[in-house]
Amino acid sequence: MKKWLISGAALLMLSPTAAYAQNTDTHPVHTSSVIAHNVVANTKVTTWDQFTTEIVKQLNNFEPEIKITYSGPMTDFNKKIKESFEKAQEQAVYASGHMESTTISADSAGNVTFKMKYFTDPTQEAAVQKKIDQVLKTIIKPSMTEFEKVKAINDYIVSNTAYSTKSNASPHGAYALLMEGQAVCQGYALTAYKMLEQAGIETKYVVGYVDGNQAHAWNLVKVNGQWYHLDTTWNDPLPNRLGASSYDYFLVSDAQLKKDHTWIASDYPAATSTTYNYMQNVHFAYQVNNTLYFSNTADNDKLYKLDLTNGKKTKVIDKRALYITGANNNLYFSDYSNGGYLTKLNLQTLKTEVLVKQSVADLSISNNYLNYYVNAKEQKLKIN
Repeated sequence: MKKWLISGAALLMLSPTAAYAQNTDTHPVHTSSVIAHNVVANTKVTTWDQFTTEIVKQLNNFEPEIKITYSGPMTDFNKKIKESFEKAQEQAVYASGHMESTTISADSAGNVTFKMKYFTDPTQEAAVQKKIDQVLKTIIKPSMTEFEKVKAINDYIVSNTAYSTKSNASPHGAYALLMEGQAVCQGYALTAYKMLEQAGIETKYVVGYVDGNQAHAWNLVKVNGQWYHLDTTWNDPLPNRLGASSYDYFLVSDAQLKKDHTWIASDYPAATSTTYNYMQNVHFAYQVNNTLYFSNTADNDKLYKLDLTNGKKTKVIDKRALYITGANNNLYFSDYSNGGYLTKLNLQTLKTEVLVKQSVADLSISNNYLNYYVNAKEQKLKIN
């Protein structure tokens, strides 16, 4: 669920037991009760730990049908099946987050069948893994701190994704986000989960609500021994601005997130640290080494810089700067103190120059050209 797009309730696993939820198409997600039925099972196990391990393995392979024969003690058989399935979901977090529905059948001989429907399939997941390998190789370096890794992953997802329910693949999965550049909150959070985990960051997939009753998903991440919330969906501006990131929901505490998010706190580790509160009010950020130039929403969008080594914020110039980008010791931005005109700032002299006397938006730089939009039409300007 995007903060602004209130109507787009995401389809979520609302608890480790796959409780019911709905998306904008009112499509139900549920896990059925165990149904007594004669089925033919494949894998044979004798303990409930083995039973759970087998489910985890097959969930992680996105198998549409899991067949297991259990030959251990039959006391509380149906109850144990459900408990094992819940434990398996807790271990196979990424796969479980992609589950659309599940039915469970069992008979008195210990044959159990799980029929799964996913928002993805093995072919899509192979493409997801290949893409993540490529992206992480580009954005993650061995020398990075945990903070830097989390920021790099947040920035990649936010800068390359638009919140949308109109993808060809399911918008609830990582495939749509990575391959089509669009998804809903579930896709954002699952992609972040997989990328963070692969980058060596301990993470959780969190489900809850925003704006009272709108289903939503985000992440918890562990940085320097402390847990923090990370909501990549709500860090992504709406309407979408390609390349733009904000950080109001980046490494925040429980207390901060509770202002507009709710979740079952006892299901997740507590996030009490406020170490990275200096990332609040940072919008349209552009980074040069360890300095982040940004539009400060706490000071009427004035142009500030943030020293990432100590968290200190300093006003650069007394102008309202949006759509910030840069190259060669220059910043380029839309000057909302002056009609939204395209403006260049020399970072050494702090002198400004108006380049285009029209209101511009969505600035980006590629191949020595400054790209921008005037009245939704793309324009280009050669820069040195």
